[in-house]
Amino acid sequence: MKPPRHSLVKSVLKDMYNPYAEASGCSTRSRTLDSQMYGVGEPSQGRADRADSAPALPVRSSAIAENAGLVPKIAHVSATECPPINNMGKNLEGAQSEHWESVCEEDFGEVELVLTGKGETKTLLVRLPSSAQCCVIDWLNFTVSEDTWSKTAGRTLITDEEYIEEASRQLEKIFGFGITTHRSLKLNWYADSWVLGDGMGLIGFGKQNRTMLVMLSGQGCMSALADWEKRLYEFLTQVAIRPSISRIDLAHDDFDGSYLSVDWAYQQWKDDGCSFKKGGRPPEIQKLGNWDRPSGKGRTVTIGQRVSSKFCRFYEKGKKEGDKESNWCRCEVEFKNTNTVIDPLILLNPSKFFVGAYPCFTAFRTTETPARMTVKARAQHITVDDSIAITKRQFGKYIRVFRALFGDQETLDLITNSDENAFPKRMKPFLSFHDSGPVPIHKQVKPDSPDFIHFPSSPPFFGLSGERARL
Repeated sequence: MKPPRHSLVKSVLKDMYNPYAEASGCSTRSRTLDSQMYGVGEPSQGRADRADSAPALPVRSSAIAENAGLVPKIAHVSATECPPINNMGKNLEGAQSEHWESVCEEDFGEVELVLTGKGETKTLLVRLPSSAQCCVIDWLNFTVSEDTWSKTAGRTLITDEEYIEEASRQLEKIFGFGITTHRSLKLNWYADSWVLGDGMGLIGFGKQNRTMLVMLSGQGCMSALADWEKRLYEFLTQVAIRPSISRIDLAHDDFDGSYLSVDWAYQQWKDDGCSFKKGGRPPEIQKLGNWDRPSGKGRTVTIGQRVSSKFCRFYEKGKKEGDKESNWCRCEVEFKNTNTVIDPLILLNPSKFFVGAYPCFTAFRTTETPARMTVKARAQHITVDDSIAITKRQFGKYIRVFRALFGDQETLDLITNSDENAFPKRMKPFLSFHDSGPVPIHKQVKPDSPDFIHFPSSPPFFGLSGERARL
Protein backbone atom coordinates (compact mmCIF):
# COMPACT_ATOMS: atom_id res chain seq x y z
CA MET A 1 0.00 0.00 0.00
CA LYS A 2 1.41 3.39 -1.03
CA PRO A 3 1.82 6.00 1.68
CA PRO A 4 -0.67 8.87 1.47
CA ARG A 5 0.45 11.89 -0.45
CA HIS A 6 1.55 14.95 1.47
CA SER A 7 -1.05 17.12 -0.25
CA LEU A 8 -3.84 14.72 0.77
CA VAL A 9 -2.74 14.72 4.41
CA LYS A 10 -2.50 18.50 4.34
CA SER A 11 -6.02 18.76 2.93
CA VAL A 12 -7.45 16.47 5.61
CA LEU A 13 -5.75 18.44 8.39
CA LYS A 14 -7.02 21.70 6.91
CA ASP A 15 -10.61 20.41 7.00
CA MET A 16 -10.16 19.31 10.61
CA TYR A 17 -8.96 22.73 11.78
CA ASN A 18 -11.35 24.87 9.72
CA PRO A 19 -13.84 25.41 12.60
CA TYR A 20 -11.07 26.58 14.90
CA ALA A 21 -9.51 28.76 12.19
CA GLU A 22 -12.82 30.49 11.61
CA ALA A 23 -13.33 31.10 15.32
CA SER A 24 -9.80 32.39 15.87
CA GLY A 25 -10.57 35.45 13.78
CA CYS A 26 -12.24 36.92 16.85
CA SER A 27 -10.59 36.40 20.22
CA THR A 28 -13.90 36.05 22.05
CA ARG A 29 -15.20 33.36 19.66
CA SER A 30 -11.88 31.57 19.85
CA ARG A 31 -12.00 31.46 23.64
CA THR A 32 -15.63 30.32 23.55
CA LEU A 33 -14.69 27.45 21.23
CA ASP A 34 -11.80 26.53 23.54
CA SER A 35 -14.19 26.35 26.47
CA GLN A 36 -16.51 24.07 24.50
CA MET A 37 -13.68 21.77 23.38
CA TYR A 38 -11.68 21.57 26.60
CA GLY A 39 -14.20 22.54 29.26
CA VAL A 40 -14.19 25.39 31.73
CA GLY A 41 -13.61 23.49 34.94
CA GLU A 42 -10.20 23.31 36.59
CA PRO A 43 -7.48 25.35 34.92
CA SER A 44 -5.12 23.34 32.76
CA GLN A 45 -1.58 22.63 33.85
CA GLY A 46 -0.29 24.81 31.05
CA ARG A 47 -1.84 27.88 32.66
CA ALA A 48 -0.15 27.30 35.99
CA ASP A 49 3.37 27.68 34.61
CA ARG A 50 5.04 28.45 31.35
CA ALA A 51 5.00 25.60 28.86
CA ASP A 52 8.34 23.83 28.56
CA SER A 53 8.01 23.74 24.79
CA ALA A 54 7.81 27.53 24.49
CA PRO A 55 9.69 29.27 27.30
CA ALA A 56 9.30 33.02 27.45
CA LEU A 57 13.00 33.69 27.88
CA PRO A 58 15.40 30.84 27.10
CA VAL A 59 17.85 30.61 29.98
CA ARG A 60 21.31 29.16 29.71
CA SER A 61 24.06 29.66 32.28
CA SER A 62 27.34 31.22 31.23
CA ALA A 63 29.28 28.08 32.12
CA ILE A 64 27.11 25.80 29.98
CA ALA A 65 27.20 28.22 27.07
CA GLU A 66 30.96 28.56 27.30
CA ASN A 67 31.49 24.79 27.34
CA ALA A 68 29.22 24.49 24.29
CA GLY A 69 31.35 27.01 22.43
CA LEU A 70 28.52 29.50 22.08
CA VAL A 71 30.27 32.38 23.82
CA PRO A 72 33.94 33.45 23.77
CA LYS A 73 35.92 32.94 26.95
CA ILE A 74 36.63 36.66 27.22
CA ALA A 75 32.90 37.37 27.64
CA HIS A 76 31.30 38.15 30.94
CA VAL A 77 31.35 35.72 33.86
CA SER A 78 28.71 35.83 36.57
CA ALA A 79 29.11 35.26 40.29
CA THR A 80 26.92 35.73 43.35
CA GLU A 81 28.29 38.98 44.73
CA CYS A 82 27.41 42.65 44.83
CA PRO A 83 23.65 43.03 45.43
CA PRO A 84 22.03 44.80 42.48
CA ILE A 85 20.74 48.33 42.74
CA ASN A 86 17.74 49.53 40.78
CA ASN A 87 17.49 52.93 39.15
CA MET A 88 15.81 54.35 42.24
CA GLY A 89 19.07 53.79 44.17
CA LYS A 90 17.75 51.01 46.39
CA ASN A 91 19.08 47.50 46.95
CA LEU A 92 16.59 44.82 45.95
CA GLU A 93 16.63 41.74 48.14
CA GLY A 94 15.93 38.43 46.53
CA ALA A 95 16.91 39.50 43.02
CA GLN A 96 19.75 37.84 41.18
CA SER A 97 23.08 39.45 42.04
CA GLU A 98 26.03 39.48 39.71
CA HIS A 99 29.66 40.43 39.39
CA TRP A 100 31.19 41.06 35.98
CA GLU A 101 34.75 40.79 34.75
CA SER A 102 36.08 41.98 31.42
CA VAL A 103 39.25 40.87 29.63
CA CYS A 104 38.88 42.73 26.36
CA GLU A 105 36.27 45.45 26.12
CA GLU A 106 36.33 45.77 22.33
CA ASP A 107 34.83 42.29 22.01
CA PHE A 108 31.87 43.12 24.21
CA GLY A 109 28.78 43.15 22.05
CA GLU A 110 25.75 41.09 21.28
CA VAL A 111 26.77 37.42 21.50
CA GLU A 112 24.72 34.65 19.88
CA LEU A 113 23.65 32.64 22.86
CA VAL A 114 20.07 31.36 22.75
CA LEU A 115 17.71 29.53 20.45
CA THR A 116 14.05 30.51 20.66
CA GLY A 117 11.10 28.15 20.61
CA LYS A 118 10.52 29.08 16.96
CA GLY A 119 14.02 27.94 16.01
CA GLU A 120 15.38 31.50 15.66
CA THR A 121 18.85 32.36 16.90
CA LYS A 122 18.80 35.50 19.01
CA THR A 123 21.39 37.38 21.00
CA LEU A 124 21.55 38.51 24.61
CA LEU A 125 22.31 42.10 25.52
CA VAL A 126 25.72 42.50 27.13
CA ARG A 127 26.19 44.01 30.57
CA LEU A 128 29.17 45.88 31.96
CA PRO A 129 29.80 46.93 35.56
CA SER A 130 28.51 50.35 36.57
CA SER A 131 29.15 51.91 39.96
CA ALA A 132 26.52 54.61 39.40
CA GLN A 133 22.90 54.79 38.31
CA CYS A 134 23.71 56.29 34.94
CA CYS A 135 20.29 55.90 33.28
CA VAL A 136 16.56 55.63 33.85
CA ILE A 137 13.88 53.70 31.96
CA ASP A 138 12.11 56.11 29.62
CA TRP A 139 9.82 53.77 27.62
CA LEU A 140 8.69 50.16 27.95
CA ASN A 141 6.68 47.74 25.81
CA PHE A 142 5.93 44.20 26.96
CA THR A 143 3.48 41.45 26.05
CA VAL A 144 1.90 38.65 28.05
CA SER A 145 -0.42 35.81 27.13
CA GLU A 146 -4.09 36.55 27.73
CA ASP A 147 -4.13 33.43 29.93
CA THR A 148 -2.14 35.49 32.44
CA TRP A 149 -5.30 37.36 33.40
CA SER A 150 -7.28 34.13 33.84
CA LYS A 151 -4.53 33.01 36.17
CA THR A 152 -4.60 36.19 38.27
CA ALA A 153 -8.42 36.18 38.34
CA GLY A 154 -8.55 32.54 39.44
CA ARG A 155 -11.18 31.66 36.84
CA THR A 156 -11.58 31.25 33.11
CA LEU A 157 -12.28 34.59 31.43
CA ILE A 158 -14.30 34.68 28.21
CA THR A 159 -15.18 38.17 27.00
CA ASP A 160 -12.77 40.95 26.07
CA GLU A 161 -14.31 43.15 28.76
CA GLU A 162 -13.40 40.63 31.45
CA TYR A 163 -9.80 40.51 30.27
CA ILE A 164 -9.48 44.29 30.16
CA GLU A 165 -10.96 44.72 33.63
CA GLU A 166 -8.64 42.10 35.15
CA ALA A 167 -5.62 43.60 33.35
CA SER A 168 -6.59 47.05 34.64
CA ARG A 169 -6.82 45.70 38.21
CA GLN A 170 -3.36 44.11 38.08
CA LEU A 171 -1.64 46.99 36.28
CA GLU A 172 -2.94 49.42 38.89
CA LYS A 173 -1.19 47.34 41.55
CA ILE A 174 2.08 47.64 39.61
CA PHE A 175 2.06 51.20 38.27
CA GLY A 176 -0.55 52.97 40.37
CA PHE A 177 -2.91 53.48 37.41
CA GLY A 178 -5.07 51.10 35.40
CA ILE A 179 -6.86 51.08 32.04
CA THR A 180 -9.21 54.05 31.67
CA THR A 181 -10.55 54.75 28.17
CA HIS A 182 -11.51 52.66 25.15
CA ARG A 183 -9.96 54.07 21.95
CA SER A 184 -11.69 51.78 19.39
CA LEU A 185 -8.56 51.97 17.22
CA LYS A 186 -6.03 49.40 16.06
CA LEU A 187 -2.58 49.44 17.68
CA ASN A 188 0.52 47.67 16.37
CA TRP A 189 -1.60 45.11 14.50
CA TYR A 190 -3.79 44.51 17.57
CA ALA A 191 -7.50 44.68 16.75
CA ASP A 192 -8.38 47.12 19.56
CA SER A 193 -6.72 49.47 22.06
CA TRP A 194 -7.26 51.31 25.34
CA VAL A 195 -5.61 54.20 27.20
CA LEU A 196 -3.47 53.44 30.23
CA GLY A 197 -3.97 55.91 33.07
CA ASP A 198 -4.07 59.64 32.32
CA GLY A 199 -2.29 59.27 28.99
CA MET A 200 0.49 57.17 30.57
CA GLY A 201 0.51 54.61 27.77
CA LEU A 202 -1.62 52.32 25.64
CA ILE A 203 -2.98 48.77 25.72
CA GLY A 204 -3.32 46.59 22.61
CA PHE A 205 -5.57 43.53 22.62
CA GLY A 206 -7.30 41.26 20.11
CA LYS A 207 -5.92 38.59 17.77
CA GLN A 208 -2.09 38.70 17.66
CA ASN A 209 -1.51 35.18 18.98
CA ARG A 210 -3.82 35.76 21.95
CA THR A 211 -1.49 38.19 23.70
CA MET A 212 -1.88 41.65 25.23
CA LEU A 213 0.52 44.53 24.60
CA VAL A 214 1.27 47.06 27.35
CA MET A 215 2.99 50.28 26.25
CA LEU A 216 4.31 52.48 29.08
CA SER A 217 5.34 55.88 27.71
CA GLY A 218 8.00 58.20 29.06
CA GLN A 219 5.29 60.08 30.94
CA GLY A 220 4.08 56.79 32.42
CA CYS A 221 7.58 55.79 33.55
CA MET A 222 7.99 59.18 35.21
CA SER A 223 4.56 59.27 36.90
CA ALA A 224 4.26 55.65 38.08
CA LEU A 225 4.51 54.81 41.77
CA ALA A 226 8.01 54.38 43.15
CA ASP A 227 9.58 50.91 42.82
CA TRP A 228 7.30 49.97 39.93
CA GLU A 229 10.32 48.35 38.26
CA LYS A 230 10.66 45.79 41.06
CA ARG A 231 6.92 45.03 41.08
CA LEU A 232 6.88 44.59 37.31
CA TYR A 233 9.96 42.35 37.42
CA GLU A 234 8.27 40.09 39.98
CA PHE A 235 5.08 40.02 37.90
CA LEU A 236 6.88 39.08 34.67
CA THR A 237 9.10 36.44 36.24
CA GLN A 238 6.71 34.88 38.76
CA VAL A 239 3.15 35.44 37.56
CA ALA A 240 2.87 36.23 33.84
CA ILE A 241 2.53 33.50 31.20
CA ARG A 242 4.77 33.84 28.14
CA PRO A 243 6.02 37.36 29.02
CA SER A 244 8.30 39.20 26.64
CA ILE A 245 9.81 42.69 26.76
CA SER A 246 9.60 43.91 23.17
CA ARG A 247 11.07 47.39 23.63
CA ILE A 248 12.81 49.39 26.34
CA ASP A 249 14.41 52.85 26.20
CA LEU A 250 17.17 53.92 28.60
CA ALA A 251 18.01 57.62 29.01
CA HIS A 252 20.92 59.63 30.45
CA ASP A 253 20.79 63.41 31.00
CA ASP A 254 23.48 66.07 31.37
CA PHE A 255 21.79 69.34 32.37
CA ASP A 256 24.91 71.51 31.95
CA GLY A 257 26.37 69.83 28.88
CA SER A 258 29.70 69.63 30.71
CA TYR A 259 30.62 66.21 29.30
CA LEU A 260 27.78 65.17 26.97
CA SER A 261 26.88 66.89 23.71
CA VAL A 262 25.88 66.03 20.15
CA ASP A 263 29.40 67.06 19.04
CA TRP A 264 30.90 64.54 21.50
CA ALA A 265 28.61 61.84 20.12
CA TYR A 266 29.60 62.58 16.53
CA GLN A 267 33.31 62.51 17.43
CA GLN A 268 32.88 59.15 19.21
CA TRP A 269 31.30 57.71 16.08
CA LYS A 270 34.20 58.97 13.96
CA ASP A 271 36.68 57.41 16.41
CA ASP A 272 34.93 53.99 16.24
CA GLY A 273 33.57 54.45 19.75
CA CYS A 274 30.26 52.95 18.60
CA SER A 275 31.78 49.84 16.99
CA PHE A 276 32.68 46.73 18.97
CA LYS A 277 35.02 45.30 16.38
CA LYS A 278 37.88 47.40 15.04
CA GLY A 279 37.90 47.61 11.27
CA GLY A 280 34.26 46.57 11.04
CA ARG A 281 31.52 48.50 9.33
CA PRO A 282 30.40 51.35 11.62
CA PRO A 283 26.69 51.80 12.31
CA GLU A 284 24.78 54.33 10.26
CA ILE A 285 24.65 57.91 11.49
CA GLN A 286 22.38 60.87 10.79
CA LYS A 287 22.80 64.51 11.77
CA LEU A 288 19.48 66.35 12.09
CA GLY A 289 18.91 70.06 12.61
CA ASN A 290 20.96 73.07 11.56
CA TRP A 291 24.57 72.11 12.28
CA ASP A 292 26.28 74.78 10.17
CA ARG A 293 24.31 77.66 11.67
CA PRO A 294 22.64 76.54 14.92
CA SER A 295 19.33 78.37 15.31
CA GLY A 296 18.55 77.41 18.89
CA LYS A 297 15.97 74.80 17.88
CA GLY A 298 18.31 71.95 18.77
CA ARG A 299 20.43 69.39 16.97
CA THR A 300 20.22 65.58 16.96
CA VAL A 301 22.56 62.69 16.19
CA THR A 302 21.12 59.22 15.58
CA ILE A 303 23.27 56.08 15.46
CA GLY A 304 21.98 52.89 13.87
CA GLN A 305 18.69 52.15 12.14
CA ARG A 306 15.34 52.66 13.85
CA VAL A 307 14.14 49.19 12.76
CA SER A 308 17.18 47.40 14.20
CA SER A 309 17.49 45.86 17.66
CA LYS A 310 19.56 48.78 18.96
CA PHE A 311 19.14 52.44 18.13
CA CYS A 312 20.71 55.46 19.80
CA ARG A 313 19.96 59.16 19.71
CA PHE A 314 21.70 62.21 21.20
CA TYR A 315 19.78 65.48 21.16
CA GLU A 316 19.73 68.91 22.76
CA LYS A 317 16.69 68.42 24.96
CA GLY A 318 16.75 71.83 26.61
CA LYS A 319 16.50 73.56 23.25
CA LYS A 320 13.81 71.11 22.16
CA GLU A 321 11.74 72.09 25.23
CA GLY A 322 12.02 75.76 24.25
CA ASP A 323 15.14 77.22 25.93
CA LYS A 324 17.49 78.36 23.16
CA GLU A 325 20.33 78.97 25.64
CA SER A 326 20.12 75.60 27.41
CA ASN A 327 23.04 73.14 27.24
CA TRP A 328 20.91 70.21 28.44
CA CYS A 329 21.78 67.14 26.34
CA ARG A 330 20.12 63.73 26.51
CA CYS A 331 21.28 60.32 25.31
CA GLU A 332 18.69 57.59 24.69
CA VAL A 333 19.28 53.95 23.74
CA GLU A 334 16.34 52.00 22.36
CA PHE A 335 16.50 48.20 22.61
CA LYS A 336 14.00 46.03 20.71
CA ASN A 337 13.60 42.25 20.62
CA THR A 338 13.86 42.10 16.83
CA ASN A 339 17.02 39.98 16.98
CA THR A 340 17.67 40.00 20.70
CA VAL A 341 16.21 38.66 23.93
CA ILE A 342 15.69 41.42 26.51
CA ASP A 343 16.25 39.98 29.97
CA PRO A 344 13.75 41.19 32.63
CA LEU A 345 16.79 41.96 34.83
CA ILE A 346 17.08 45.16 32.82
CA LEU A 347 14.22 46.45 34.98
CA LEU A 348 16.38 46.13 38.11
CA ASN A 349 19.80 46.96 36.66
CA PRO A 350 19.31 49.20 33.60
CA SER A 351 22.68 50.92 34.04
CA LYS A 352 24.66 47.74 33.31
CA PHE A 353 22.84 47.27 30.01
CA PHE A 354 23.21 50.95 29.17
CA VAL A 355 26.99 50.94 29.73
CA GLY A 356 27.29 47.76 27.63
CA ALA A 357 25.43 49.25 24.65
CA TYR A 358 28.51 50.84 23.01
CA PRO A 359 32.23 50.93 23.88
CA CYS A 360 32.20 54.71 24.35
CA PHE A 361 29.44 54.41 26.95
CA THR A 362 31.99 53.19 29.52
CA ALA A 363 32.53 56.92 30.10
CA PHE A 364 29.14 56.97 31.88
CA ARG A 365 29.78 54.11 34.31
CA THR A 366 30.67 56.42 37.23
CA THR A 367 28.28 59.27 36.35
CA GLU A 368 24.89 59.61 38.05
CA THR A 369 21.96 60.69 35.92
CA PRO A 370 19.42 63.08 37.48
CA ALA A 371 16.40 61.46 39.11
CA ARG A 372 13.11 61.34 37.21
CA MET A 373 11.42 64.03 39.28
CA THR A 374 14.43 66.33 38.85
CA VAL A 375 14.20 65.89 35.09
CA LYS A 376 10.46 66.53 35.20
CA ALA A 377 10.96 69.71 37.23
CA ARG A 378 13.65 71.02 34.87
CA ALA A 379 11.50 70.34 31.80
CA GLN A 380 8.50 71.95 33.51
CA HIS A 381 10.49 75.09 34.33
CA ILE A 382 11.65 75.48 30.73
CA THR A 383 8.16 74.81 29.34
CA VAL A 384 6.46 77.33 31.64
CA ASP A 385 8.97 80.07 30.79
CA ASP A 386 8.62 79.37 27.06
CA SER A 387 4.80 79.31 27.28
CA ILE A 388 4.79 82.70 29.04
CA ALA A 389 7.04 84.13 26.33
CA ILE A 390 4.78 82.79 23.57
CA THR A 391 1.62 84.14 25.22
CA LYS A 392 3.21 87.56 25.75
CA ARG A 393 4.48 87.72 22.18
CA GLN A 394 1.22 86.62 20.52
CA PHE A 395 -1.47 87.99 22.85
CA GLY A 396 0.29 90.46 25.14
CA LYS A 397 -1.03 93.54 23.32
CA TYR A 398 -4.63 92.32 23.55
CA ILE A 399 -4.29 91.50 27.24
CA ARG A 400 -2.86 94.96 28.01
CA VAL A 401 -5.85 96.63 26.32
CA PHE A 402 -8.35 94.29 28.02
CA ARG A 403 -6.87 95.14 31.45
CA ALA A 404 -7.37 98.83 30.74
CA LEU A 405 -10.96 98.28 29.60
CA PHE A 406 -12.25 95.70 32.07
CA GLY A 407 -9.76 95.42 34.90
CA ASP A 408 -7.61 92.45 35.89
CA GLN A 409 -10.23 90.09 37.32
CA GLU A 410 -12.81 90.55 34.56
CA THR A 411 -10.08 90.22 31.93
CA LEU A 412 -9.01 86.87 33.42
CA ASP A 413 -12.62 85.70 33.48
CA LEU A 414 -13.08 86.70 29.83
CA ILE A 415 -9.98 85.04 28.41
CA THR A 416 -9.83 81.93 30.63
CA ASN A 417 -11.15 78.65 29.20
CA SER A 418 -14.33 77.56 30.96
CA ASP A 419 -13.38 73.86 30.87
CA GLU A 420 -11.58 73.06 34.14
CA ASN A 421 -10.02 69.94 32.61
CA ALA A 422 -8.59 71.74 29.56
CA PHE A 423 -4.78 71.89 29.48
CA PRO A 424 -2.26 72.84 26.77
CA LYS A 425 -0.89 69.65 25.26
CA ARG A 426 2.74 70.46 26.07
CA MET A 427 1.92 71.17 29.74
CA LYS A 428 -0.36 68.19 30.34
CA PRO A 429 2.50 65.80 31.30
CA PHE A 430 3.49 68.05 34.22
CA LEU A 431 -0.06 68.07 35.59
CA SER A 432 -0.62 64.31 35.37
CA PHE A 433 0.24 61.87 38.15
CA HIS A 434 -0.45 58.22 38.91
CA ASP A 435 -3.74 59.09 40.65
CA SER A 436 -4.98 61.69 38.15
CA GLY A 437 -7.24 61.27 35.15
CA PRO A 438 -10.33 59.11 34.58
CA VAL A 439 -11.43 56.30 36.90
CA PRO A 440 -9.96 52.91 35.89
CA ILE A 441 -12.34 50.57 34.07
CA HIS A 442 -12.39 48.00 36.86
CA LYS A 443 -13.59 50.68 39.31
CA GLN A 444 -16.21 52.27 37.10
CA VAL A 445 -19.83 51.81 38.21
CA LYS A 446 -21.77 49.83 35.64
CA PRO A 447 -25.37 50.82 34.85
CA ASP A 448 -28.02 48.71 36.53
CA SER A 449 -29.94 46.24 34.38
CA PRO A 450 -33.32 44.62 35.05
CA ASP A 451 -33.11 41.32 36.90
CA PHE A 452 -34.62 39.35 34.03
CA ILE A 453 -31.65 40.10 31.71
CA HIS A 454 -28.90 39.28 34.19
CA PHE A 455 -26.66 36.49 32.89
CA PRO A 456 -23.37 35.14 34.22
CA SER A 457 -20.42 36.81 32.48
CA SER A 458 -18.43 33.55 32.46
CA PRO A 459 -19.05 29.88 33.28
CA PRO A 460 -18.58 28.80 36.93
CA PHE A 461 -15.02 27.87 37.80
CA PHE A 462 -16.00 24.43 39.15
CA GLY A 463 -18.26 23.14 36.40
CA LEU A 464 -21.42 24.38 34.73
CA SER A 465 -23.69 23.07 37.47
CA GLY A 466 -21.58 24.31 40.36
CA GLU A 467 -20.01 21.04 41.45
CA ARG A 468 -16.41 20.11 40.75
CA ALA A 469 -16.04 19.25 37.06
CA ARG A 470 -15.10 15.67 36.22
CA LEU A 471 -12.08 14.99 34.06
